[in-house]
Amino acid sequence: MAHSDSTARSTGRLDPAVVGGVLARLGVVVLALAVPVAAAALAGLLATTDPPAAGVAVALGAMDGPLLGGTGLPWLFHVAALAGLCGCWFLGAGLLLEGLFD
Repeated sequence: MAHSDSTARSTGRLDPAVVGGVLARLGVVVLALAVPVAAAALAGLLATTDPPAAGVAVALGAMDGPLLGGTGLPWLFHVAALAGLCGCWFLGAGLLLEGLFD
């Protein structure tokens, strides 16, 4: 794909393309850590409740609970889902910066 390369380019660690690359890698790492934890917590919730629909209801209800001071599988699911969402934001911001300034 053809694109124009600007002649004025900032160098160093604060180059937007470098920051974009770091953010994209950080997002991938956070997602790689958060998705298995969220899946395992959801599977644990589904396994510990009698009807599986109740496990889904517990998981959705966990998203309404407090982030600090929680315990158990619902809290773990809440934290992992929030971490996955942050990973998506990091990845998206990184890809955007890489695409605009590379």
